[in-house]
Amino acid sequence: MTPELDRILRAAGEAADDALDLAHTALALGAADMPDLVLDPYHAHLARIVSDVATRAKALETPDAQSADPTRREAARTRAQAQALTDVIAGDFGYDGDRVTYDDMANANLVRVIDRKRGLPVALGLIYIHAGRANGWAVSGVNFPGHFLVRLNGVVQGGPPPVMIDPFSGGQVLDEDAITSLLARVQGLEDEEDDPSLADLERALAPVSARAVLLRLQNNIYSRASQARDLTRADAILSRMTAIAPRDPALWLERGSLDGETGSLMSARKAYARAAELALAEGRGQIAREAKSRADKLRMSLN
Repeated sequence: MTPELDRILRAAGEAADDALDLAHTALALGAADMPDLVLDPYHAHLARIVSDVATRAKALETPDAQSADPTRREAARTRAQAQALTDVIAGDFGYDGDRVTYDDMANANLVRVIDRKRGLPVALGLIYIHAGRANGWAVSGVNFPGHFLVRLNGVVQGGPPPVMIDPFSGGQVLDEDAITSLLARVQGLEDEEDDPSLADLERALAPVSARAVLLRLQNNIYSRASQARDLTRADAILSRMTAIAPRDPALWLERGSLDGETGSLMSARKAYARAAELALAEGRGQIAREAKSRADKLRMSLN
């Protein structure tokens, strides 16, 4: 990884979540293994999507978008925004889920996703989020169980419900029935009388931070490297994850575990200490206790 790419990732780690440039950081993560890659064409491609989405949304607005009723106005604008994202990203540019080679890690690399127009739900969703936010819209990712979705919120308090998009399924806009059915399948509910509870739906549709989207993207690569026992690759990916999320205690707990596996015992002790410090500061006692327990076991093995 070049010093410039390293600088981008560390700057992302220091940025407040609402100031984090999702696409810029994701492209840097994707280019980390391709140090000679010129990213300008990829930035230009995303800028074209942003511009086309804005134009399409304006064309799709109905008279209700100018209504004096704020709820009706916001609902109309949100529907137009969702349809514009789908029409441009999935329709005009042809982005869709990779159902044939799903486990190909090119699907988790934004650079390769742009090249191939195919990707994992979270990688595709990142493009939708970027295009919406660049136009000033309230768009976020949703860690729906087993399936990443994109959420467009109304900005009116007590206004219309959010609109949900499935980026992996050609940008399908999901109605309430489709979301309920999807969650029921995930939960293994077969009887209509056993529909998910309202609380389950609210949890499943809760928006996540931009940093969480990037970490989910990278975790796809990290988990596969770990399962394949490619510890060198896992180490490189985890280093990028801690660079963009340096205050995440769970990552430092994982860092300690990986360092212990590779024999970097002093580094492991430092990572566990960092995990405990961050976890205590955030009131995450379980992680703090686990970090201390692992550090104690490591200390005994060094004596």
